[in-house]
Amino acid sequence: MDKGISFYFGFISNIDKRAQKIKEVGFDCVIANADKKFNYQNGPISKQVKVIKKAGLKLSSLHMRYNREELPNFWKEGRKGERLKKILIKDVKVAHKYGFKCVVVHLVGEYSKVGEKRLLEVLDVCERLNVPLAIENLGHRPLFIEVFKNIKHKMLKFNLDVGHNNCYDKDFDYIKNYGDKLISLHLSDNNGERDEHTLTCFSGNVDWDKIAKQLANYEDISLDYEIFYKKEYNISEDEYLRLAIAQAKALEEKIEFYKKKNS
Repeated sequence: MDKGISFYFGFISNIDKRAQKIKEVGFDCVIANADKKFNYQNGPISKQVKVIKKAGLKLSSLHMRYNREELPNFWKEGRKGERLKKILIKDVKVAHKYGFKCVVVHLVGEYSKVGEKRLLEVLDVCERLNVPLAIENLGHRPLFIEVFKNIKHKMLKFNLDVGHNNCYDKDFDYIKNYGDKLISLHLSDNNGERDEHTLTCFSGNVDWDKIAKQLANYEDISLDYEIFYKKEYNISEDEYLRLAIAQAKALEEKIEFYKKKNS
């Protein structure tokens, strides 16, 4: 199975060297972001892609650009909602241009016909360019459910954020309910109270055995870690990467165990 990590995972470092380290430690692919507000971390998306591919890494998902406080406008009348739609369409085009697997989307707000129309317009572009749109589970489950209830489109997919599920709605099984739509993952751990984006060795109570059992039913899913270093860990970038790939390999072993058990 492919194993991935966020191209930025908490260290401001030379991106050419970072990409090489990601590859050398054993990761296969990266999650990236085209938002200019993160250029100080990685540089523009065109440069990121060049560096990533030069290192022999693959592109996994591209995360949408957004400002959190603006997201509810997608579901409201007005120019702000239209602007969000245009930004999302631009991200789909960027993903198509560079060859990302899908675009991961944050949806926040209250479901409406206005937002539904906008989302369908985006999905039409997705279909034309063959770029799936993966809705990420957040702490806004009613909206997530409404989207999949009302919109039936072959390019509408699902990105499972394991950390979000663990701290926002642990009682809800997203794979059981929407597993047929699953296309990408954001893997991380937390204490069940805050979205820490950490590794299990630092803090965490995610039931990885349960996750492994569920992922054993998928043939082509990348184990992508959306994690961030914190200063209190007090370790180097190299050591952090070694810990991350060790957790990814341990999960892969669990998945392979259940695949054999099910065969």
